[in-house]
Amino acid sequence: MRMQKRIIGFFVGAAFALLLLCQGTARAQEASLSVDIQGPGQAKMNLVMAHPFAGGGQQSPAEKLQDLINKDLQFLPFLQVVPPSRIPGQVNGPTADQIDFRPFSLAKVDVLVTSSWTPGGNLGNVELRAYEVYSQKVLVGKGYDSVTDAQLPDIADRFCMELMAKLTGQGGFFNSQIAFVKETGPKNSEIWVVKPMGRGLSRITNYNGLGMAMSPAWSADGRKIAFTLIGSRSHYLGVWSGGGKPQVYTLPSTNVVSPHFLPSGQIAVSMIIHNKQDIYLLGSNHQPERVLANNPGINVSPSFDASGRVMAYVNDGSGSPNIYIKEGGGSGRRITSSGYNTNPCVSPDGKLVAYTRQLGGAHKVFVYDLTSGQETQVTSGGGSDENPSFSPDSYFIAFSSTRSGQRKIYVTTRHGAPPVMVPTGNGPARMPAWGPLPQ
Repeated sequence: MRMQKRIIGFFVGAAFALLLLCQGTARAQEASLSVDIQGPGQAKMNLVMAHPFAGGGQQSPAEKLQDLINKDLQFLPFLQVVPPSRIPGQVNGPTADQIDFRPFSLAKVDVLVTSSWTPGGNLGNVELRAYEVYSQKVLVGKGYDSVTDAQLPDIADRFCMELMAKLTGQGGFFNSQIAFVKETGPKNSEIWVVKPMGRGLSRITNYNGLGMAMSPAWSADGRKIAFTLIGSRSHYLGVWSGGGKPQVYTLPSTNVVSPHFLPSGQIAVSMIIHNKQDIYLLGSNHQPERVLANNPGINVSPSFDASGRVMAYVNDGSGSPNIYIKEGGGSGRRITSSGYNTNPCVSPDGKLVAYTRQLGGAHKVFVYDLTSGQETQVTSGGGSDENPSFSPDSYFIAFSSTRSGQRKIYVTTRHGAPPVMVPTGNGPARMPAWGPLPQ
């Protein structure tokens, strides 16, 4: 009887253990592959792009699309692209039943991307798939018929946007735009716009020496840009509304700088009135409505979060420029303790402030956490880094830098990932402002 009980107990225990193992495996396989890009630190996933499956007629566009996707992925620091030659895996086709996932799993690859081309209109039809290696499930699957050469960049962007959204919950990087300033002469600078991947480069102002367009800032809906127009005798407020010639407004000051949109659509600017430089909110007629910051000293560079409740700005009342915060209309609170600090930008989620600090003869970008009070330097190395601007998802930061010898726009993250240059064409580029694409 005892032996019988032991045997029964053994099988019950084994069955229970097996059940727990199966349940654990099922839970692990059901768990969605994801990475927290907003949290502390920076996790990384390994990604392999298999060689494209394409016939002779599609080999050239297949390789071009592969290259475009790779260039997009370099902006995503949480993905480590591993060359397929390093993994002795068998990928005999683009679908899961044609792939031996075991070598990829042993090599700790998290995501495997395949592409296949078939004959069709124009260049043919393409299917893109991103697999979670552990579960062998499709994370993202997209198909495009009768593809043209002009559509390849957009296809790469859409696929990478959906992959980023699947892995992080956010894909706005590929659905955003950066305004910036290009100098075309000693007394001329114009506002340009480009997607962060370097596509869609276009010029939106055309003053040709009659003025200098500076300090662009996007409206919350991505449809307008406010900027300062420096004329021969005065400063003006410029507003571009998505097409045609920008409107120019004369304010009761010859010094109008650092305009910034509020979520309401109103504009805040810094200007000199009664011999003092303060920050004003403009009314619907683009004239001063009320003061937003008038601390002793100079008040410039307003920046707001997506709610409009948090405002950062610069004040030099302590003897050198420092960053201040006003929350919910309260009094200003200084958040930098020393040094020469300028160019604040509040993250849209209202949690962080990026700004530049002079270190020696150069500037570097710092990020201040409004919750913890912790300050982190996010750029380093050669050159001077200035004018940080948060992306709409509050994760990426664009800034201008002389690290390459000529001032250009770069993208890093709130964690200080290695900067990647944004293609902006010939000539220097500076003063980036990040905004969403029009909805």
